[in-house]
Amino acid sequence: MQNPQGDAGTLVISSDDGQLLNLALENFRDSDYHFVTPIQVAAKGKVTISVSCREVGRPVKAPAPSQCSESLFLGGKISATETNG
Repeated sequence: MQNPQGDAGTLVISSDDGQLLNLALENFRDSDYHFVTPIQVAAKGKVTISVSCREVGRPVKAPAPSQCSESLFLGGKISATETNG
């Protein structure tokens, strides 16, 4: 996850099963999470990121931006589900 401007607000990552992470933007610029147990999302499921911006940050020695700008890089793998038959 990245918050390169230092914006203030909330970033929430969710899947169809509910909220996975809820972070205050002012607590990070770059954050790299590694989970011991993988997050599982069902076939055709969705992972969403929601940002609620309270205040646009101002990068050091750069023009003031007009809106918040956060990003998320999500990686994973597709695996077959075992069935009992």
